[in-house]
Amino acid sequence: MTVDAERTPRVLFILYSFSEQTRRTVAAMADAARARGWDATTAEIEFTDPRYASRFSKVPMHRPLLEIVGMLPAQLRRRTGEIRIPPEAETGDHDLVVFGSPTWWLTTNMPIRSYLESPAARTTLAGKPFAAASVSRRYYKGNLKTIRALGEECHGTWVDATHFLVAGNQVTSMLAWLAYMKHGEARERVLGIKMPPPNLKPDFELQAQRFINGVVDRTSRERAAAAA
Repeated sequence: MTVDAERTPRVLFILYSFSEQTRRTVAAMADAARARGWDATTAEIEFTDPRYASRFSKVPMHRPLLEIVGMLPAQLRRRTGEIRIPPEAETGDHDLVVFGSPTWWLTTNMPIRSYLESPAARTTLAGKPFAAASVSRRYYKGNLKTIRALGEECHGTWVDATHFLVAGNQVTSMLAWLAYMKHGEARERVLGIKMPPPNLKPDFELQAQRFINGVVDRTSRERAAAAA
């Protein structure tokens, strides 16, 4: 592969976001990449599958627990579904790809999995370095492991990963998140229990900046070496 070291390097962020949290982390990473002189493009996958998409059409959700639990069988079976892929995520015209992926039931959410198993992903990732960021309450390893495995099947080169977590323990973080999804805003108490913030920790932007700076540094060194 010929590398033009004089051309402005390009990073493509591919994400799926329903509760806005992944979108916020990707925005922080994209801003940090632009500050480093990179051209950053964001491509958001749209979940269009008629079996599931209505569950994720709006916040607040009428019955968030039932809607989320309803995805469990498909997630356990690692199913794919219908999605709409932005044109930016169908080409290989970039130097780095970064995935922003919420964790659903211990693994990669269906929209991102569906993209990674699509022909578009093979075009986008072939011969390209890629990284991933998981957004979850706790368990992120299965999500990142799946993204790496599927990306490498598309002939991408794994670079690095990070994970963004929310505040609170396993029980309180779940209650805070469900309350947020039901009411569309944070609730101070649920069932008489004081709740932690339901969304990203206050330092998520700094974490996003540090992560993307490391990925950009490594990719820049490899581009320079390839152009030498």
